[in-house]
Amino acid sequence: MKKVHVIPHTHWDFEWYFTNNESFIQLMYHMDEVIESLENDRISYYLLDGQMSLLDEYLSAFPEKKETIKRLVTDKKLIIGPWYTQTDELIISGESIVRNLELGIELADGLGGHMKIGYLPDSFGQSKDMPKIYNGFDFKQSVFWRGVPNDKTTDREFIWKAEDGSEVVVSNIKDGYYTGGALIYSDDTEKLMDKISKGATSEHLVMPVGGDQRYVDYNLRDRMAYYKERHPDCEFVESNYDIFFDELNTDNLETVEGEFISSSVSKIHRSIYSSRYDHKYLNDKIERRMIYQVEPLMIMADDLGIPYKKGALDRIWKLLSKNQAHDSAGGCNSDKTNRIIVERFIEADQLSYSIIDYLTRKIAESRQTVSENDLLFFNPRPVPMKKVAKFNISTESEFFELVDPAGNSVPVQHLNTIKEYNGSIRKNKEDMDETNFYYIHEVLAEVEVAPMTFAEYKVIEKSTSTFANEKVISQDYTIENDSIKVTYKDGQLELFNKKTNDVVSNFLSIEDSGDDGDTYDYSPPEEDFIAQLDFKGADATVLKGACRQTLEINGEWQVPYDLIKRSEKQCDTALPYRLKLSVEPEHNRIDCHLEVDNTAFDHRLRAVVKTTVSASHSYTNTPFGTIKRDVVDKNLGNWQELGWKEEPTAIFPMINYINSHNDQSSWTVLSKGIKEYQLIGDNFENIALTLYRSVGFLGKPDLQRRPGIASGNEFKYVPTPDSQLLETLKFKFSIVVEEAYSPSSIMKTFEDYAISVPFYQIQELNRFTTTLKYFVSNPLLTKVEKPNGFEVQPNQTVLSSVRKNKDNNTEIRLFNPNMSEVQNGGKILLSGNSSFAMSDLLGNIVSEKQNGTEIDLGTFKPGEIKTVLLF
Repeated sequence: MKKVHVIPHTHWDFEWYFTNNESFIQLMYHMDEVIESLENDRISYYLLDGQMSLLDEYLSAFPEKKETIKRLVTDKKLIIGPWYTQTDELIISGESIVRNLELGIELADGLGGHMKIGYLPDSFGQSKDMPKIYNGFDFKQSVFWRGVPNDKTTDREFIWKAEDGSEVVVSNIKDGYYTGGALIYSDDTEKLMDKISKGATSEHLVMPVGGDQRYVDYNLRDRMAYYKERHPDCEFVESNYDIFFDELNTDNLETVEGEFISSSVSKIHRSIYSSRYDHKYLNDKIERRMIYQVEPLMIMADDLGIPYKKGALDRIWKLLSKNQAHDSAGGCNSDKTNRIIVERFIEADQLSYSIIDYLTRKIAESRQTVSENDLLFFNPRPVPMKKVAKFNISTESEFFELVDPAGNSVPVQHLNTIKEYNGSIRKNKEDMDETNFYYIHEVLAEVEVAPMTFAEYKVIEKSTSTFANEKVISQDYTIENDSIKVTYKDGQLELFNKKTNDVVSNFLSIEDSGDDGDTYDYSPPEEDFIAQLDFKGADATVLKGACRQTLEINGEWQVPYDLIKRSEKQCDTALPYRLKLSVEPEHNRIDCHLEVDNTAFDHRLRAVVKTTVSASHSYTNTPFGTIKRDVVDKNLGNWQELGWKEEPTAIFPMINYINSHNDQSSWTVLSKGIKEYQLIGDNFENIALTLYRSVGFLGKPDLQRRPGIASGNEFKYVPTPDSQLLETLKFKFSIVVEEAYSPSSIMKTFEDYAISVPFYQIQELNRFTTTLKYFVSNPLLTKVEKPNGFEVQPNQTVLSSVRKNKDNNTEIRLFNPNMSEVQNGGKILLSGNSSFAMSDLLGNIVSEKQNGTEIDLGTFKPGEIKTVLLF
């Protein structure tokens, strides 16, 4: 006899074409129904969508319901957690995913316990790293819907294995989390039973009864009896996923590895990674600031007597987690919802940079000796830092000299100086006191700071210039260092690799094409016109200095105004742009900063990097690893005959970089917020980064790449004029040319590129260097000594995170990004004899405690994550 596990649940999109505020009103009454139904035994179990953000907001409004919720959870009637929100898995950092689970588990455990299952029923694809993340939280099972390719398995239950050996048992709800709704509203019992039986590996069948923001089905048991009467060979039981997995025989399940982003069974929205680029940019910026600066800086401050504020960090991570829910991260929302998402990003941005502003000032002003014009540079991470820093200082004099801690003069490259006034402002400038004017300088200098401490530089005011730079305007528009040379000529950019003598003409260009898609997917219009854009007719300037050489190009591209003009091949609209290319000594990077004033509708803009590699595969980092992908899907030519839901175009997600390499050369493009790429060209020698897509609807039907019903709401066009992104957009990426590809090396290059240097100047001329500078602030009562933190020395591994965990212990996490084992993953040097142990991702100790001054990190399996706790 087959056993049908009927699982009552709701799928509660945090936000979508509606705002979270609007759905909250539904939620507060929905929870009354859920509580009443469980307390009065209308239903036995109810799964509250696996995300705690719903209860977090519900209980903030109705705290009197907490004990009732807690009783139902403790009695295992109401199933909650483990997530805070149902995260995207493909363009969100691994540490963000970890924080999301931690927030959800902490909240759920405070209410009686969390579901120990990786439940993501609607995320648009599954990262290959999820089994090891789940195992790190002691999850052995996973439930999801989208992405499993038929050529890997057609089974509903299988073992999902990561490259480090981590495994979870999967229940793949192939027909969607809403499939069992037919139990309630359809009398076609054979159709539903056939559907949930197809691919099942045992007599245990899953029937999820629920849907988007769905009410409690009061007649659930009556409908189960109806089906039982017509299927006497089946036992229909109210159930949940814990019961299902406990009863499932897993002895002979197939093992499957890798990521799941196939559209063979369900829509996957392979080009959603470029929708609402402005969101992606903000998310990436705040993630990096939180992981690389705020959390470790709080540890440094805590060691100096400034308390670690976990509550502030949780507040920011909750804001980010809300924005990282699958729809929210994708950008496939209504305009009113997207405006709220941007507001949350702004709030998280302000909170996170204000923490840095406050702590750097407090530390700087609490030292034993504080002198005017002390300039402190901070390195909160436990690795040595030496890099070119961009910073502002305020002086009475127009000129100054920078001196390092050893008393040596440091070459400074001057970028800009403005004259400001610090007296009481007046309507007439002549009424202002000349003695109250001062100078604000924007400069570059190479600084060096030891791990987890600060370096004390000194600003010496001068009467004459000591700046080492020269502005060059000539016909030879060239920037270079020991590795590379970039030349602007005839409207194109040429790259000369000094190590290999390779010359690549037109190595960076822009492609503009039409986009007849929606906020879910790119789709070419039926009459497309692709404009290949270079930099002809632009104004160019070269700035050369001791720290950096920059080529700036300002111009306009001509593109069609909309799809009608594109069908007529009329390029009638100007896109003003400003492109800066920069190189620094001792680097093989070309840093690119592009600004575009978008004035056109329904189009896609891509940056195209021409390489010397004829590629068959691409390589990019994942939340905690690296993945190799085919540049062409083998089913690209017959996907419609196979019944796939959308075209498997080789458009892919990325976290921080995309790489293409062969035995002679390696080309990598690093990104700050750009999340989508494709390899194109006759021999797939070009890396195309999707900068942005301008589209005007949440969902549209009958797209070329996605035929059939509209994604999202199939019954109504939802206009999204804001998603046309008619604004100034900024894009930051860097091109790295090397002889060989190393995932760990390229991640270190990314960190050097992407992590800025916090600084603070002791001065009272300018009270507006930061917003908080205006406020008075007491130095610490106990003067601080220069901190002496621990040092992490990764070896072919990546330092992922440094912070305090839930038990206030310092947590250091590394992972192996390589697709092979690393014998010696590095070591951690402690400042003194300390106690330490290994932990899982939730902070639970999984090894014996040891004492010592050095921690040998040992062997790392491919993709393995290791977390060290210091006590």
